[in-house]
Amino acid sequence: MRRNTPAWDMRAMSRASLGHFILGIEGLALLRAWMADHETARARFEELVQLARDPDAPPISIHLDVPAEAVRSGYSRWATSYDVARNPLIHIEEPAVHGMVDPLPIGTALDAACGTGRHARYLRALGHRVIGVDATPEMLDRARQAVPDADFRPGDLTALPVDTASVDLVVCALALSHCEDIARPVAELARVLRPGGHLVISDFHPFQLLLGGNAFFLDGTGRAGFVRSYAHTCEEYFAAFTAAGLQVARCLEPRMDEAAVEMAAGGLMAVAPEAFRGALLGMPEAVVWLAVRPAARG
Repeated sequence: MRRNTPAWDMRAMSRASLGHFILGIEGLALLRAWMADHETARARFEELVQLARDPDAPPISIHLDVPAEAVRSGYSRWATSYDVARNPLIHIEEPAVHGMVDPLPIGTALDAACGTGRHARYLRALGHRVIGVDATPEMLDRARQAVPDADFRPGDLTALPVDTASVDLVVCALALSHCEDIARPVAELARVLRPGGHLVISDFHPFQLLLGGNAFFLDGTGRAGFVRSYAHTCEEYFAAFTAAGLQVARCLEPRMDEAAVEMAAGGLMAVAPEAFRGALLGMPEAVVWLAVRPAARG
C-alpha cells in the first residue's frame, strides 16, 4: 500500500477485505522468520491463529470499497490529496532520486509524468530549466501552482510533447509501473535526451507489486481507490534500456525503514506492530535507475 491506512468506515463494505491484508502481513512475517528465528515465527503463527479465530470481529471483518481506476481518472481523483497524506513509497524514493540528480550538470530537465510537481520543484531549486509533462489536467494544475516558473505541458509517456535530443536530464518517477509494457515509454524518454544526457527512473519495487501492492489512495473526500500497477523485473528494465540505446550507470533498491512501515500500516500498526515490522522492515520498497544516453563519438 502506498498510502496511510484511513480511519476505516465500518459502513464501507465491499470488495477489499482488511482482514485479508492483516492476515497476509502476519503470513509474510511468519515466512521471513520460519527458518532463522523459530521464536518469532511461533509468535507470528499464534497471533495469526488468534486473529483468524473470529472472522466476524473487527478488524478482520472490515471490508473497504476500493474501486480500480485508470491512470487518468485515478490521478484526477487523487490530485487534491496526493501531497497531503504521508506516503511510504515517496518517503523511501525521494531521497534516492535526489541523490541521483544532485551531482549531475545543470541544464534543461524534463519531469515526465510530473504529477503535482514534487520533483520539478526540486530540479528548479537546483537551477535547472524545467519542463513538466503529465496526462492528468488536475495534477498539472497543482504542479503549475507549485512551480510557477516551470513549463508544464499535457502529454503522454509514449508521445512526449518535447523535441528530440532537447533535454539534458529526464526524471520519470513512480509512473512506469502503470504501463503494461515499458519498452515504448523508455524509448520515448531516451528520444528527448541529448547525447550524454541522463535518465533517472524511480518506481515501486517489483517485489512489492508481486506481493499485491498497488497505487492505493484516498481522494479529497476520503474515498479509497487504486490505480492498477504492473510489476516489471530488472530484466525487463535492462532490456528496455538496451533497446533504447541507453547505458545503465546505477541502480538503487531503497528499503523500508521504521517510518515507512508505520506509514504503510497506518492505524493497523496498533493491531499487529511486530507483524508489520517483521513483514516489511528492510524490504525493498522502490527501485531507482540512472541511465545515460552515450555521447556521439567524434
